[in-house]
Amino acid sequence: MINKQKIFSVITLGCKVNSYESEAIINNLVEHGFIYQEELNSNCDLVVINTCTVTQTSDQKSRQMINQARRLTKADNESEEDKTVIIAVGCFVQLNITKALELADIVIGTNNKLDVYDKYIEFINSRKKINAVSDVLTSPCYEEMKVSRMVTHTRAFIKIQDGCENYCSYCAIPYSRGKIRSRNPINIINEIKALIDIGIKEVILAGINTGAYGRDFNNEMTLAKLIDMILTETNLYRLRISSIELKEISNDFLEVICKHSSRIAHHFHIPMQAGSDTVLKRMNRKYLTNDFIQMVERIRTLFPDAAITTDCLAGFVGETVDEFNELLAFIDRIKFYEMHIFPYSKRLGTQACEMEGHLDERLKKERARYLIEYQKKYTDEFILSRLGNTYEIICEDMKDGYYHGHTSNYLDIYFSSNKNLLGQIVKVKILSYNNIIKNNKIIGEIVNE
Repeated sequence: MINKQKIFSVITLGCKVNSYESEAIINNLVEHGFIYQEELNSNCDLVVINTCTVTQTSDQKSRQMINQARRLTKADNESEEDKTVIIAVGCFVQLNITKALELADIVIGTNNKLDVYDKYIEFINSRKKINAVSDVLTSPCYEEMKVSRMVTHTRAFIKIQDGCENYCSYCAIPYSRGKIRSRNPINIINEIKALIDIGIKEVILAGINTGAYGRDFNNEMTLAKLIDMILTETNLYRLRISSIELKEISNDFLEVICKHSSRIAHHFHIPMQAGSDTVLKRMNRKYLTNDFIQMVERIRTLFPDAAITTDCLAGFVGETVDEFNELLAFIDRIKFYEMHIFPYSKRLGTQACEMEGHLDERLKKERARYLIEYQKKYTDEFILSRLGNTYEIICEDMKDGYYHGHTSNYLDIYFSSNKNLLGQIVKVKILSYNNIIKNNKIIGEIVNE
């Protein structure tokens, strides 16, 4: 039994799917009468850490965050009954149960995250550690969650899909998330309508493999059909796709983007991972660089103002100097607006982990740092070419004395106003950009305020 109103915090690591699931956990606990606070301190009765395992660094951060939660919530002379309960959930937990249980009081994994409340009650009654991790590889159904209020974001992430069956040679996510499971489209639309009713104007569709949405429905439903349903059946101002694999950008997908062009963000995040055909083959990526180039050219023909962003691994197993130079030439060809670049790291149980030719850790980090610096010129080029343009943005937040919000093509513009504009749609003209003086800020001004 709970004798007083409990205070809790949720810490999120990793992807946009985790962000959505954390919002769902927050909503669920608030519905049970808990009070959410962002800060970790001794007032917290419960802390939930939603973990990630995409890289070795992600594993390390997950462990550190669990330890940090324990340290920051510790009170002087607290009794065993007064200790903050630490619950670890998510991908790191799914693949590292024993280690996670050493650090946390309760571990849950990637399924059944909404069991947090029940497991908390069970723990405070028994004070015995709980392992509630299920076998995700045998889970046949999508686990329904919903978010009826946004606690930590002004834009709303909506999870539409879970699981991945691509089995890229470097990736452990198929083992932590399991097979593809798609969410019922009616539930998605109903959730979006409810969010619109509370003032949300932009929704980001997210999944572990978003473009595979509907594949487990015998292709009766696809991502293209879902997008069309959402924008036909709701009055949502803007829809954004978090990420889509190259091979899942179908003709139907592009046609529906064109059909609803004014209401779909012109931002395409297409994970690349490598810019060399031989590396792509070792990664089991199922496409070649020319396939990528042709698709980007097609997208830019349809949407000239589109931002193309990507993910890239530096220093994959056996990557030669020539292959690294091929990657640089590929970046020069595509000119990505942004790249999320990570040094390759071994993931136990993956095919790449057993390959010969792993690079020295220092070399992988050096290549990652070089790529980050190398790509920056194309970010600057994309932004500078849009000076003087006017865009509609949703005012998301205030930071460093400025309001800011994203354009359809993902430019994050900062501007000043004496009015309360949070959540409002405003027209902003880009005035300046200096990646040193303004700390990478794009500065604009409201048009006709």
